[in-house]
Amino acid sequence: MNPNLMKFNLSCAVYFTCLASLFAQTRFDINLISEGRLRESIVVKPSSPPPIGGYPIVFMLHGTNQDGEYFYDISGWKELGEQENFITVFPTSLRWCYLDDGIETYGFRWVNGQVTDIPCSGPPQNYISDVNFLKLLAKKIADTFPVNPSMIFASGFSNGSAMIHKLAIDAGDVFAACAGSGSFLAAGDSTTPVRRIPVWAMLGTNDDRFIRAPFTEIPFGGDSVLSYLYNPLQRMVVCQGVTQNFTKFETPITHTYDFNENNSGDTGQLYRFTLIKDMFHVYPNGMNFRLEAAKLFWEFFKRSVVVKTNSNTKDNSEILAYPNPSTDKINISIPKINNVYNWQLFDAYGNTIQYGIQSSKETLSIDKLNYESGFYLFKAWSGNQSFTHKLFFY
Repeated sequence: MNPNLMKFNLSCAVYFTCLASLFAQTRFDINLISEGRLRESIVVKPSSPPPIGGYPIVFMLHGTNQDGEYFYDISGWKELGEQENFITVFPTSLRWCYLDDGIETYGFRWVNGQVTDIPCSGPPQNYISDVNFLKLLAKKIADTFPVNPSMIFASGFSNGSAMIHKLAIDAGDVFAACAGSGSFLAAGDSTTPVRRIPVWAMLGTNDDRFIRAPFTEIPFGGDSVLSYLYNPLQRMVVCQGVTQNFTKFETPITHTYDFNENNSGDTGQLYRFTLIKDMFHVYPNGMNFRLEAAKLFWEFFKRSVVVKTNSNTKDNSEILAYPNPSTDKINISIPKINNVYNWQLFDAYGNTIQYGIQSSKETLSIDKLNYESGFYLFKAWSGNQSFTHKLFFY
């Protein structure tokens, strides 16, 4: 079935181009302005209605000189998102000068310590924050679709894996857990996190980015890898507020180390490291290696959070809306207002589609009968009090 092309404007800076087919996933190609730069991303919404609490979101961050389209095709995340009913996001970095084995190179790369720790010669580059871009992208998605804010996750490969480690440090207020393959936290990004979240890193024994003479592969026997990779592992252990004590899990091809013992007087979070026998520098998808990172990481993500089961959702503590999302009607009450209030309902384009005056002692019902499925914004005000709330019909 040929996809239909549609485009709609979420704000003056955000445009979604939608490639959709009936009863299937919907792909949105996004152009978004962040810090004055045009940024690109692919967002894929599953075909099923949102689960109670809203859709989870998984970001997949590409490696050096790759892009979002590449991992849209090969990572397995969009297929898993359709099966498990979550939104998948495939953003693209900007192009920067960086050092690759001591040689100055120009290409796609996420802005983290792998770019900024050892800058290229010449005038300083005007770096912009990919953390800010990814947080803004998460917000725009949540403003458009019913999203579970406690289930926003990030995965990455290579430079993208270094970036998800940076997100764990700088964006734990948005992301609930991160997991990646092929790289670690850069030295320049090592600091106390804004909020600690669980992190999982994978690496193959044949990953040439981490093999150094006289070794021909990363040691798999015993626990010698912990000495071999001491510096990058120790950086993250310290940032996570946990000790060097670990619990080890073994299979014939994997050694997994869980660091989750809190430092005395601190509140830590899990750092998991898995060494995978015979794997090269890849994001394993079942074809380039026998493991499937997307499936493994998704189970890790789900276990990392307490899933919200209450069908009521609130943009703030002042408005109750239930059930939300809904297939027919949404009931609204505002306990903090003690008299009548004015209200308006806006569609995703910002157009007023309904308005009225309501007694706070009575429940207001918004009926889907005259509306399309999608996102709406409800605004209420009385005197100097003003509240907004997102409503979702499907």
